[in-house]
This record gives sequence, C-alpha cells and structure tokens, in this order.
Amino acid sequence: MALTLGVAMTARAQQLAAPAQPTERLLILPLMWSTSADSAGAIALSDAIRDRVNALVKNKVTVVTKAKLCEALGQSGFTCNGLLDEQQAKQLAHFLQVHSYVHGAYAKQGTNLTADVQVYDIGSSGISGRFTAANGNPGTAAALAEVVAQRIAQMVRISEPVRDCNDERRKGRFGPARAAANKALQIDPNSTGAWLCIATIHEAQRAPIDSVIYASQQALKGDSCNGTALEKIASGYQQKGDTVKSTDAYVRQLCGEPRNVQKRLGVAQLLKQMRNTDRAVEVLDEGLKLTPGDAQLLEYKLTICTEASNFRCASDVWVAKFQHDSALGGDTTFLKPAIGAAQQVSDTAALAAFTTAAVRHFPSNASFIKARAQAYELAGKPDSALLYYKKALAIEPNDVATSLQIAKAIVDAAVWDTAAANRVPKADTATLNRMRAAFAQKIDSAKPYLKPGLTSSDSSQRIAASVIMLTAGSKLVQQAQAPSHAYPWLDSLLSIIGYQPRTASDTVGPKQQIRINASFWYGISSLPALSKPFNDVRTMKGSSTVKCGAARDLFERVTRTKTALQIGRRIHPPTADQMLGYVTQYERTKPQFQAAFKCRPEL
Repeated sequence: MALTLGVAMTARAQQLAAPAQPTERLLILPLMWSTSADSAGAIALSDAIRDRVNALVKNKVTVVTKAKLCEALGQSGFTCNGLLDEQQAKQLAHFLQVHSYVHGAYAKQGTNLTADVQVYDIGSSGISGRFTAANGNPGTAAALAEVVAQRIAQMVRISEPVRDCNDERRKGRFGPARAAANKALQIDPNSTGAWLCIATIHEAQRAPIDSVIYASQQALKGDSCNGTALEKIASGYQQKGDTVKSTDAYVRQLCGEPRNVQKRLGVAQLLKQMRNTDRAVEVLDEGLKLTPGDAQLLEYKLTICTEASNFRCASDVWVAKFQHDSALGGDTTFLKPAIGAAQQVSDTAALAAFTTAAVRHFPSNASFIKARAQAYELAGKPDSALLYYKKALAIEPNDVATSLQIAKAIVDAAVWDTAAANRVPKADTATLNRMRAAFAQKIDSAKPYLKPGLTSSDSSQRIAASVIMLTAGSKLVQQAQAPSHAYPWLDSLLSIIGYQPRTASDTVGPKQQIRINASFWYGISSLPALSKPFNDVRTMKGSSTVKCGAARDLFERVTRTKTALQIGRRIHPPTADQMLGYVTQYERTKPQFQAAFKCRPEL
C-alpha cells in the first residue's frame, strides 16, 4: 500500500514538473526568390531560419516543421519548396491554423545576401514585424539565418507581454494593459504589437484621435506595412477630415498584400470616388505588374479611364486585354470600343492589331474594313488605305462618307516629283507637259468619288467635298505649275459654292473661307490660260453674232478672274495685285474687239 502511494505521488510530481506546451503556432515559409539561380539559396536560408528559431524559442512557440509544411503543400498541389506569393502564403497559414507566419523575399547580388522578412499576426499572437537583414557576420547564409532567427525570436519573446496587454484591455483593465505594453516596449521600443495595443486602449478610452494616430504610426516603425496600423491611421485622418493623409494610408496598406486584388480594387475605388483618377490608375498598374492580365484589375482600370475620357489609358487596357486573350479578336463587342479608343489617340500599333483581327474574322463588315483603311492611313501607307476604302465602298456603294474618303486619299496621295521635274531642261516643255498631264490624271481620278458628296443633303459632306476640290486645284497650280489642269477644278468649285456670296450669311463660315482660297487660285490658274482664247477670238472667222458671242464669253471670264483675285487677294496681296495688273491689260482690249466686231449690245 505504501509502495503504491509512493509511485502515485512520484507520477503526480513528474506531471506537475512537465513544461506546458506552447499555445502559439508559428509557420516559417520559404522566402521568395526572383531568379531560379537564387531558389536553392532561399530554400536553404528558410530551412536554417526555421531550425534556429525552433531552437531559440521552442518553449514559447510551436514552429511548424518542414515535414508538416511539405505535407500541407502537397495537399494543395504545390511542391515542398514551391514558390508562394503573399495570397497563397496567407491561405496556407490559415489552412495550418497557425497564429502567425513568416514570409518575405531573398536576393543575392554577388556575395551580398539580403532577406526582406515580414512576420504576419493572423491569430492575436502578438508576433508581428518587418525588417531587412543583410549578409550577417561573417557574410554567409548561416550567419544571415542567425541574424533573422534572432530577430524573430525577439518578436516571439515580446509577444507574451503584448498578449497580456490585449487580454487586460479586453477585460477593461487599461492600467495593467498599458503596463504590459510598456514591458514589451522596454525590450523593443518599436514593438508593433505593443503600440497597436496602446492604440486600441486609446480607442476604448475615447482618447483624442491624434493619440490613436500617433500610437499607430509608432507601430509602423516595427512593421512599415502593418495593415491594422495603417487602417487606424487612415480612419483617424478620415475623422479629422484630412483626405490626403487618409488616402495615403489606405494606399500604403497594399505594401503588405500587394497581390490582394480585392483590397487593391477597394483602394482604387476609394481614389476614384475622390476624383483622383490618376492615382487610382497608378494603384491598378502596380497590381498589374505583379499579376499581368488580371481581368478584374483591367476591367476596373478601363472603367476609370473611360469615365475620365482618358483614351490613351483606355487604349492601353484594350491592348492588354487582347494580348492576354487573342479570342477577343473575334468578338465585336470587344473590337468596336477597342478600335474606337485606339482611333481617339492615333495608336498605330493598337489599330493595326485590332483591325487585322477584325477583317480576318469579319471580312464583309464595312465598318471594320474602313477602320483597317484608317489604320493604314495612320501608318503612312496610302495605297493600302485606298484599297481598303474601295473594298468598303463596294460593300456599301451609297456610303457618301467613304466615297469622299477615297477622293481625299487619291488627292492626298498625289505628290509632284519636284526632283524629277528639276532634272528636265526648261526648254524641254514637251517632257514637262507630259509629267504635268500624268500628275493631273492621278488627281482627276478622284472626280467620280466627289459627286455623291457635292450633291449630298448633308452640308458637312458638301463642305468636305469642296475642300477636296480646293486641295486638288491648288496642288495642280502650286506643285505642278499646271494652271490649265487646275482651272477646271477651281472653276467647277466656284460655280458650285458661288463666285461671290449670295446672301449675308454666306459671307462668313467655312464656305466663305473655301471661296476666298479657291478664288485666289482660280485667278492664278485662269490668267495664264487667257492668251490662247484671246488669240482665238481675235482671229475668229464667221458672222458678227458668232464672234460677238465668243468675245462676250471671253470678257465674262476676264471679269470673273478679276473678281476672284479681288476676293482672294488677302491670301497673298503682292501676287494678287500683280495678276490684277495683267487683267487690266486684257480689259483695255475690249474697245478694240467692239470696234472690230460691232457687237450689239456693246461688249
């Protein structure tokens, strides 16, 4: 009986002496690496940190073993040493039901080793912080692991008074709670957990909001990306009405979870509501660098850019969408706005990509064919542009706008070869005339496509057709010095819009501006061509009636030329005045014709 009692007492004593198992669980994940060459170093460093932290504070925290980590990764479809981003790391930590976890990044540049370490508290463990460690002493991976492990171990030790602070604060015992926080701060003045507990105490005591903001800012010294601290700062400045500082704090929250798409979208939405669209786009762009092609980020960026009429930005989004999903090239609901945005900013590359896909999938769609023509036009390929405009017109033969585009393309593409003309001797007028005739023939080929515009019920189309005619006539005079070829263009134009304003309202506006320019070039082209008709009439045979009719037509043309030069004089007064002098000489010959032909009524 005594022996039995002794054995029982000994067992009870051993049970009382056994140390309690730590209640907090810590997960140390492999640090992320940027290049495959660094992967082995990152994994070895992470393993060394895990082993060393376990040795330093195994009586205060349970460190998840490598075997348990590999088992969990395997169940999730990852390899044991797989690379996890921030979101995947957080999900794994929740899966393993840990209270805090370690994640970060590893880099090697030459002999320099760097570890950017983030300790996340997801279970009120009080273990949190962020720091960067480099090399260690003597500059080996093992030395760096020791530096990192010691820092993490310190956070674990500090977590006990931090948890005490939170427990006392929840009980409403603010004095003991503050004392526990101060105990932690004596060990580490920048303890994130301790300062966050103090901030919460201030909130519970309804202290001035500046006290909460200050404590939260102190918490950032230990963890510059701590989401809880930044949330309190943002909320505090929001209460103070300081939207700039509040917004900055919300944006800074993303540094702790840069791949958290929902949080990033929330921040962008807040910035959009504040009408800070440029900053909102920057926030989304930063996320797209980390997760290229993310559908939600792209879609919200497109919404912001479109509402802000930022077509450059919108075009970039359409391009990014297309690059990540080529099937969109067969979707008209995608192609139409994408092409429209690219056209708004003359994005040559985007237009080429979108319209190539459009005409390949929809070869009979006139709108897409015209867009393809515009893309070629923008890219400086007029011949290809003209080909596609004609294809579109063949599909929609009554499309006046396309017909005018073809006429404009023909006239714009006609360029006088000055260098070739200069090589021809001035005495060789036959060669020059052949060159001028060929040039005129190119421009004249636009005439059939102008007719629908000139007779259109739409005044803007009539104006557009008139401008094309003016361009054609002035080109023939200026570039080719071919007034005889220019005259029919300009004479027809003025006969359509009127040699002179017909009403008071006709003295202003685009039609009058066209009339002024056309009148100047009409006068320039008409005058050199008068000498032949004058000689023809002077030597004409036939009855007086025939000769007087021809003379009357001749001097009416002289009068039109004079009027045109007077109207167009403002274009270049010296030239117009010189031409008017020649007109006066022709006018002086009228009495001679009258005396010779004895016209009734008189000329």
